[in-house]
Amino acid sequence: MGAAMLPRNLRQEITDAIEASEDEWLKFVDDNREAAGGHPLAVKYVPARYAATYRTSPNNGLFIGSSNFTWGRGVYVTGVQEPLSTAIYGRVGVVSWFDPSGWKAFDARDPAKADLYLRWLHAQPDYPEAVLTVHSNYWLHQFRNLFREQFEIDVVLFHPDEKDAGGWYTYPRHTWMAVSDWQSRHVLSRADYSTRFQDVWLTIVIEEEFTPDTPALTRTPHFMLGPRPPAPLLAPADVRTAYRNRTFVRVES
Repeated sequence: MGAAMLPRNLRQEITDAIEASEDEWLKFVDDNREAAGGHPLAVKYVPARYAATYRTSPNNGLFIGSSNFTWGRGVYVTGVQEPLSTAIYGRVGVVSWFDPSGWKAFDARDPAKADLYLRWLHAQPDYPEAVLTVHSNYWLHQFRNLFREQFEIDVVLFHPDEKDAGGWYTYPRHTWMAVSDWQSRHVLSRADYSTRFQDVWLTIVIEEEFTPDTPALTRTPHFMLGPRPPAPLLAPADVRTAYRNRTFVRVES
């Protein structure tokens, strides 16, 4: 209903942008497959206190974030090709596979597509409430949920908006994903755990730990024990092998 109330040309441009995102999404999926023809793999970092949860099967899977994250409620992951990109959020990297069949993607890495979201935002009747009152934080994140619901977007691709202070783990051109779980089409799930990701296992243990800076645009590492960035030292192939063998790889600071 909300989408139907938009100016027709804007609604069509957003629909076209979603269709135009498919090629990049399918390329991303292919780049992150476990093996040729296999399922794509996703990586998510969690605090060390949850490590034991993911050393047994079955487990609850990946938690659906409901806080004020970049694109609203969803599961935030990377592909296996960038296995350290979100290590700033926890010392335990868990890996899972997912089936992207039929997913609709919105590629917010493309500035022109991100601009369409801003135009959609400005068209919302409650937009003044979001920018002219103390409730901005609430409204702006609710709008991102609403946008994804209106256009049935399963996954948003975006570049990192936080990083480690030294830029050793998170690179500006990395791709992060916000994945939707659905209660019904047009309604995001209110469940605690996602049904999108299967066979979640502890696969990466990093030595470093980070603390948020002020403002929280970067996170500072505590150790910095090594002279070189760890990212080139963790090969995606090693992560794939560890996941397949139900073991884990260690990453020095």
